[in-house]
Amino acid sequence: MTNEEIEVIRQRYIDCLEPLFFPEDPVSNDIVKYFASLLRIVGMEDRGWDPFVESRAILEDINAIMQMDLPAAKFPDKDSTIWRMGLLMYSHVVEMDAPYEVITNLLRFRLGKGYSPNPYYMFLDTVQKKRFKNSGIYPKQKIEIIKSLSQEANLSIGGIFDDFYNNELRNAISHSDYILTDGDFRCRKGTGTVGAFRIQLEVLNRTITKSKLFISTFFGLETSARKFWATRKHSAIPYDPVYKGLMEILVSEDV
Repeated sequence: MTNEEIEVIRQRYIDCLEPLFFPEDPVSNDIVKYFASLLRIVGMEDRGWDPFVESRAILEDINAIMQMDLPAAKFPDKDSTIWRMGLLMYSHVVEMDAPYEVITNLLRFRLGKGYSPNPYYMFLDTVQKKRFKNSGIYPKQKIEIIKSLSQEANLSIGGIFDDFYNNELRNAISHSDYILTDGDFRCRKGTGTVGAFRIQLEVLNRTITKSKLFISTFFGLETSARKFWATRKHSAIPYDPVYKGLMEILVSEDV
């Protein structure tokens, strides 16, 4: 992909997601629910329990490794090493909970559907709810819910995931059921008798790149939204248009 193509895609992702992180009216649907959605409030806990911090750190580490000039003595096939790092990054991007949770809850906020630490449950049918108690739901189901809410909100957010989410690719990486050749990514789905597939490396590169653009856009907007509200610290923020309630924002040093 050219730099021009990358920047066009990045800007499209920003344009799609920005209305969620910076709503024109954060008060009418209860600004407390907006903050809960942005910060993923789950109750009282001390430091060191939020996996979002580790997820972001490991993605930054993998990206840094991909940019390094790896020593040939330790990495005789440097190109394959970079591909393997890219696959690990892709797997982490599509598996991590935080982006799905934040986007789903911000869509719920925009639509007046409230906030929940489990933002998907109300949209599941009876069978899915029973299954959820044992195994939760998969990324594919989360994306389907996001697409439905996005359409209801007249936003094109759901289409972002069509750019890079590939359920077969996700499963192959998660189950270590793949091999890289000079020209493609191959998965035999266990025995290889049924369902084996391949993805040309050129196509795979575009998929991985778009997943990186998505997560970097998400991180950037999430950080920008936090910093925006940090500038309002010690200010009186209206949160109840009926009773004229006011709230004060407290901000930690790390925002």
